Amino acid sequence: MTFLLTWLYNIVWWIVSSYITFRFVRSTHVLLRSIWAHFFSTPLDLKPYQDSWTVVTGCTDGIGRAYIEELAKARGIRKFYLIGRNAEKLNKINNELTSRYNCEIKTAIFDFEKDDLDRIIDLPGFRDLEVGILINCVGIAPEKVGNLVELPAGIGSKIVKVNLLSCIKMLELILPGMAKRDKGIIVNIASFTGWRPLPYMSTYPATKAAIAFYTDTLVDEFKHSNLKIQCLIPALVATKIASYDSKDADGIAVVEPTTFARQAVRLIGNYPLSTGCFAHDFQAALGNLVSFWLFKQFFVPLVILGVHKQRVDEYQSRKEQ
Repeated sequence: MTFLLTWLYNIVWWIVSSYITFRFVRSTHVLLRSIWAHFFSTPLDLKPYQDSWTVVTGCTDGIGRAYIEELAKARGIRKFYLIGRNAEKLNKINNELTSRYNCEIKTAIFDFEKDDLDRIIDLPGFRDLEVGILINCVGIAPEKVGNLVELPAGIGSKIVKVNLLSCIKMLELILPGMAKRDKGIIVNIASFTGWRPLPYMSTYPATKAAIAFYTDTLVDEFKHSNLKIQCLIPALVATKIASYDSKDADGIAVVEPTTFARQAVRLIGNYPLSTGCFAHDFQAALGNLVSFWLFKQFFVPLVILGVHKQRVDEYQSRKEQ
């Protein structure tokens, strides 16, 4: 009997210690990889792409706006084709980039939620573009936290169209030209919420998971070419879509768009999958210490239905005032 108990104890101890070791190794790998990427690796030279056009969706606010600013400021990109639905914001960006960096800007007004995606090809000057870089950043999210019935009718379909179908359509239009020239960079902005299924957010993380999945397949399909394809999966960035203002950014749990863009642009073309910034990599490393099942038991009630729900409600209330 004593032998049996000892044997069972040893088996349990081996399983538990192996599991803990496995989790620790995964977490350490994420952290070390991030340290290398952000502090020691050499950024990709973007000079070969400076004479081509950089096409950006979702460029008037948040990550997209900060990303193009960083491309122009730090990496010498000067030719931008910007697609957005707000003419006033597009004109403002045009003036800012032109005056600060002497950029050549083309803008096109398009509403990815309401307009027919098949009309993108007919946007002014779009057919004639030689695209060197494509940044798929456009996205929307529900303006409240709740189950599918509690959310506004039809919001799920709208999120799928804006977040996912727009990304695929842009790739269908631009990727063939890149493949023919054997030259191009693609950056698809997904989200860390797509890491695993999260209740009370449903469609949004599902679309982001699909973008990450889709990008991963493209990386494999074009691994023998000179195309650089990347998916960014940021955690919380102080943007409208996350219901955070810049003043709410603490640099750890929530980062400012400019901080995120500065670090993410440094990684462009070098890493197929990244959160984009060191603070989010650190969060990913911590997340790898526990199983998703255990993580969800605490995260859903305390964060999604607690802190995040309150944050979204307060943010939307301020917008309505």
